[in-house]
This record gives sequence, structure tokens and C-alpha cells, in this order.
Amino acid sequence: MAFTMLAISGSLRSESSNTGLVEMARRLAPETVTVKVDVSISALPFYNPDLDTSETWPDAVRLWRDEVQRADALWIATPEYSGGPTAVLKNAIDWVSRPMGQQVLTGKVISLAASAGGGGGARILDYLTGVLSFFGNTLVIEPSLSFALGAQRISADGTCTDPEIEALVIARLAAVDAALHSAATSVPHS
Repeated sequence: MAFTMLAISGSLRSESSNTGLVEMARRLAPETVTVKVDVSISALPFYNPDLDTSETWPDAVRLWRDEVQRADALWIATPEYSGGPTAVLKNAIDWVSRPMGQQVLTGKVISLAASAGGGGGARILDYLTGVLSFFGNTLVIEPSLSFALGAQRISADGTCTDPEIEALVIARLAAVDAALHSAATSVPHS
């Protein structure tokens, strides 16, 4: 089986280590998982319920929603700003988690990673786990991908000076692959 995983960075910074985690996922993904990294959330307008209908979605929103809907999995790497998500990531989640009954975020295998300051982004990973599990997703959170001062070891191009980080990313990608295979072969109960 072949799967598609949409990988996004919650950072807009050009030299972001979280963008590096996205690139690392693309480079190290198992053969059964194609990782798309060419979708940016930076062009999304601020979420506005007045525009949240299929007739009024701006083009960037329509593209984002379509990409999420087509993906089997999401790989989200993000910094932690003031204990919470970056505005651009929160905005992107809002556009695919609404309107109720029409969200395209449901039923995905989702992997969360964070490269942040001294705390490594542990608070943002807890926050996102709670938010994203609400929509009926499978969250793959082990092994932990929370890297304190990751910018010192992870470059935006996906190279890394710490082999342990690459080993953890490979292990997480294997767990995502296993979750995708499990979801594809499970039979719904009637």
C-alpha cells in the first residue's frame, strides 16, 4: 500500500529547525509513504466564519482543505510561542476543522514534533494532541519528538548534527507507517 503524508511547519522563519524536521521526514520516510512538503500555510487568510462556506472559501483555503482531505496523514512540526501554537498553525487548523460537519481534518494519522527553546515544545505537543484528537484522528506521539534548543542541531534543509534525532525521526516515521497500514486494513464494525 502507498500513502500520502502532508508535512507542514508551524514556523514562518526561513531558518526554522521545524522546517528542518519537515524536510527530514521527507528525506527519511519509508518507501510506502510519499511526503508532500510543498504546501504552505503562510498564504492562508485569518480564519473568518463569514468566509467558511464552500462558496466563499478563498483560493488558498480551498487548496489547503483539498490537500488535507487527500492526505492519509499529517506531519506537523512546530515551535512553541508563549506556551501555545504559532498563529499561522492555529489558523491553518481552524480552516480545516470547521465548519462542524464539514471538517476535513477527521480520520487522519497525525504525527506531532517540536523544536523549541529550553522546554523543547512539550506544552505545544500536549495542547495539539488534545485539540487534534477531538476530531477523531489517530495521533502518533511515540517516540517523543520534542527537541530543546533544536535549532542548534537541526538545519532548515533537514540536515542534522545529532544522529539520535535522526534515529528518533526514523522510528516515528515507522510508527506512522504502521498506523497507516493498520487503519487501511481495519474493518469497521457494524
